Amino acid sequence: MWLRLQRRHKGKVKRQKREPPNEEQMKAAILNHTQEELNEIDPGWQIFILEGSDGGMGVWPYWYMQHELAPLLGWNRINYATRSTQNDRYTDFWVGKMREDMVPSLTLDGFTGAPINFTTMIYVEGNRTLLEKGCRSIQRLFLSVREDIVEAIDEYMKENHPTSYEGASNNGLGMEDTSFHLSSAVAQLSRTMDVRTFWNASVCNIHCAFRNHIAELVDSIPQRHPHAGIQTNTEVVGYIHSHGRNNVHPDFIRGMLTTKIIVLAQRDRWEGHSRLFEALLSGALIMSDPQVYWPHGTIDGENIVVYNSWVDLELKILYYLDPKNDEERMRIGQRGREVALTHHRPWQQAERLFLNDMTYKNDCGLANKPW
Repeated sequence: MWLRLQRRHKGKVKRQKREPPNEEQMKAAILNHTQEELNEIDPGWQIFILEGSDGGMGVWPYWYMQHELAPLLGWNRINYATRSTQNDRYTDFWVGKMREDMVPSLTLDGFTGAPINFTTMIYVEGNRTLLEKGCRSIQRLFLSVREDIVEAIDEYMKENHPTSYEGASNNGLGMEDTSFHLSSAVAQLSRTMDVRTFWNASVCNIHCAFRNHIAELVDSIPQRHPHAGIQTNTEVVGYIHSHGRNNVHPDFIRGMLTTKIIVLAQRDRWEGHSRLFEALLSGALIMSDPQVYWPHGTIDGENIVVYNSWVDLELKILYYLDPKNDEERMRIGQRGREVALTHHRPWQQAERLFLNDMTYKNDCGLANKPW
C-alpha cells in the first residue's frame, strides 16, 4: 500500500512516495495488539490447518500455532485438524509377545493406543494449555474416499454387469447417486476368492511387523483348516507405494470385487490408512484391527468387522465364510460401501469440518468448539 505524505517546499506541495512496510514492520505493528484485540478483529474469519501425514509432525504444529500464528492472528480463529490424535500404538510389541509366548488368544488391548486429550494438553510454558492459547479447536482428520476408486468400480460394473449398472443409473439423480445405488449389486457379486490382504512382507518393511504378521496368519489358514476349503491370497495386486496412491490398476479393482473378505491391518505406530475406504468401496466384508477413532458412521458388526486377536480373526473368518452366513456377510459389505459413499467423499468431510457440524464431533478428548 502506498502512503501519501504532504510537505511544503518552496511554496508548493510535493507528494512523497514511501515503500510499503516490510514484513518485520508489519509484524511489529501487529504484535502491539493484545490477544483480545486480535480475536475481535473480524472474528468470522477462520483459519484451518490440516495435517494429514501418517505419523504426525510431532510438537512442531503446536509450537508454531502458539508462538508464531496466535501472536499475529489471535488464537480464536485458528483451527487445527490432524490425523495424529492417538498415542502409544505399539502393535509390533504385540507381534513380539505373540511370537515369544505363542498365545493365539492374546488380545490387542493395550497395544492399539489411547486418545490424546487436547483439552488438558500442557505445552512448554508451565500451566498454559494449547487450547485457548495456540488455537480454538483441534479436530480429528480422516483420509477420505478416493474418487478414482469410485469411478473405476463404476466402470467395472458398467462393463461387466451392464444390467445392474443401468438399473442404478436410471434414478435421474446423477453419478453420485448411481454409485450409491450400485451398492447392493456390488455387494452381491459372485466372488471366487475367500480372503485377501493385498499385502505381504515383500513390500512393507517400515513399521509393518503387525501388518506382515497378520498376512502370514491369513496365508496359513488353509493349512490349519484343510477341510474347510478356504482360499486365501496375500499377493500384492496392482501398483504399490506412492504410485498406487495416485493411480488405479484394473487388476486391483478386479481383485477387490472378486473377494468375499478383505483383511486389513494398520501400521505399528499409527492408525488410519487409505486401504480402509478403498476396501469398503468394494462391497466385500472388511475385517480390521482396532483403532482409537473410527470414521463417522463406522460400526463394528454393522458395516465393518473388528478383530481383537488372532483367534478372534480366524473364528470370524470361518463364521462369515459359512454359507449359512452369506446374507449377513453381504449385508455388512453393502453397508460398509454405503457409509463410505454417504459420509466420506472429500466434499462431505470438508463440509463437516468447515461448517462445524457438531453432529460429527469427537468426544474422546478432542475439542471442537463452535465458530
